Amino acid sequence: MKEESWAESGRGLKAPGKEGERIAGVEAGDRGQESVHRAHFLDVLVKRVPEGVARFGKRIERDTLARNAQLYLGHHGNVLTFPIEKGKTMNVVAFQNKDGDWKDERWVLPMKREDMINDFAGWGESVQRILSERSSTVNFQRLMENPDVWALFDHPPAPNYYKGRLAILGDAAHASTPHQGAGADQAIEDAYILTHLLGKVNSLEDIEDAFRAYDHVRRPRTQKVVAARLYEFEDETVGTDLYLLKKNLETRYNWIWNEDLLQQLETAQDMMGLESNL
Repeated sequence: MKEESWAESGRGLKAPGKEGERIAGVEAGDRGQESVHRAHFLDVLVKRVPEGVARFGKRIERDTLARNAQLYLGHHGNVLTFPIEKGKTMNVVAFQNKDGDWKDERWVLPMKREDMINDFAGWGESVQRILSERSSTVNFQRLMENPDVWALFDHPPAPNYYKGRLAILGDAAHASTPHQGAGADQAIEDAYILTHLLGKVNSLEDIEDAFRAYDHVRRPRTQKVVAARLYEFEDETVGTDLYLLKKNLETRYNWIWNEDLLQQLETAQDMMGLESNL
């Protein structure tokens, strides 16, 4: 439904104040820069925009942080925040690259809050405020008082996803770090392709053909899901060039979101010598 307001129509509909009222102006001098400045004029205009239509303040409020996902990028690390519990709690995941080996058998360990804050010393004000927040307005405290540290490991790409009549899928085939949020859906895609192919199997000999076709269409895609180096200014091409980073982020998820699984399945069925009925 269209909102009838000054900001929406630009014709003064339901604008505060009286019609024809002067809202901004400076007597023009001999030089143009002494007349009305665009910034000053806009400052006056935004004060008249209804609060529910738009916000122009630069300050990020706590409730805004909790209701919106944010990704903060930095050298050798990044901080991700996103809402859970219907916006009542802000979940925080802070990534930091460190030299050395992970010596514990456990992959999740308790961490001192002070150590977490020290790991991000020198980061911007927003990150510092998130990591040290103690607010009753939004439930930051319960999450940040007792943080955990999670170990993330690189998994060498598997040369294939099947051997004979044995196949692997999901994390067993292509365990990935969470930087693109695509690990679970890749497993679902694996299952979609594999179940359709196995549904066409009529003999034991057909099983290996199905697995071979599955491996052919799934392995290249699932081994591509990596992005941490970009977020942490370590990508050899992008580095710290914010323009290149912006252009990359604008399109880098397209190949994840817009994949044609029906085309994948058709390709796999062709490999098995099956007639497609998609």
